[in-house]
Amino acid sequence: MSTQQQSLGERYDPFGRDLENPYALYAHLRREEPITFSPVLNAYLVSRFEDLRWILSQPDLFSSKDTLTPVGTLCPQALAELSKGYPVVVPTFVNSDNPEHARFHEPIRKAFAPTRVRALEPLLRQRISEVLDSFCNDGHAEIISQFAYPLPLEIVLMMLGIPQEDMAQIKQWCDDWVALIVAPLPEDKQVLCARNVVSLHHYLIDIVRQRQRVPQTDVITSLIETVLPEQEPLSEAELVMTITSLVVAGHETVSRMIGNGLVLLLEEPQRWQKLCEHPEDIPQAIEEIIRFHGPIRGIMRTMTRPATVGGVSLPADTKLFLIHGSANRDEERFPDADQFQMQRKPNHHIGFGAGIHACVGAPLARLEGRLMFEALTQRFPNLRLAPDQQLVHSPDIINYGYESVEVVWHADHR
Repeated sequence: MSTQQQSLGERYDPFGRDLENPYALYAHLRREEPITFSPVLNAYLVSRFEDLRWILSQPDLFSSKDTLTPVGTLCPQALAELSKGYPVVVPTFVNSDNPEHARFHEPIRKAFAPTRVRALEPLLRQRISEVLDSFCNDGHAEIISQFAYPLPLEIVLMMLGIPQEDMAQIKQWCDDWVALIVAPLPEDKQVLCARNVVSLHHYLIDIVRQRQRVPQTDVITSLIETVLPEQEPLSEAELVMTITSLVVAGHETVSRMIGNGLVLLLEEPQRWQKLCEHPEDIPQAIEEIIRFHGPIRGIMRTMTRPATVGGVSLPADTKLFLIHGSANRDEERFPDADQFQMQRKPNHHIGFGAGIHACVGAPLARLEGRLMFEALTQRFPNLRLAPDQQLVHSPDIINYGYESVEVVWHADHR
């Protein structure tokens, strides 16, 4: 079949030509095939805002059970390695439905309550300043690895009660866990990632058992001790996978938001200059970054019974890939949707999801983003993208962000 005869769903290439700039295809999907089948994902693509918002508001009909199911088929050697730890797919707050979802959600909701998040601001300001001090005289930085991920990861590890000195190892293990889920991998890479995932399991269960013996005032202890009426305590497997999901979700979103946002702001220098002159505009600019080039690419749902979605009748067990990046560019929802408007109002995007699975850590992500952009604009008003670099997105079906972003500045005019 020629390309001209293929449906848009058949043409969708999320790990190839539609990785770097998928927005033109998204526009075609919304106009021509808002519900269309993708053989690559074995799922129907859902691209319009109203369809996504309706699906996210109906968790009984659209299950989250397959959210963390690997995109590719794992080879026998990788499966053999993974059998030495906990199962690949275990229910957590990300991939469970009510009433089970409430078991995970309640202790996490308490940990990320607004009062607790606000209390972190002095520490965040201090650590942001210290990290910037470490490279401010260099005149250049790879801003993802040096700034965008270490700070959010440090904070989520602190909240969980995981030793800071293990941060680099935790990052590698969690990256390998994500890699097994979000993209097809060659077999040798699968095996390596699987071994590291098992190492992560063993590391985390040791911490869980320490907390069972000696409780602390941290999120891991809360996960262990919070048991809802008529519900079972979280099992060891559920605890390990929930902690893993919290570590990943707790830093990936902010890291990618900072990287994506800096590229948007610096590729047209007047945007950066305006933000440096008006830091009070940063919160609204962050919302537009999340809408326009958000850190979440899409997420999977599975239908629990037959239903009509966007005018298309689909049977039970049909998988749907909800394209957040398309919904947030929907012209029916956002005037001039393909224009980046730093002070767009209203801006009711779904960059942090909706319904029972709306990101519980969104207030913390917004606070971290605001403080990080405030510090960057104050310290580096002459910040710019390093020339002659190739900006490449990570091959990831869930998260959307750059692998690296090189920036430069005049170190003697900070």
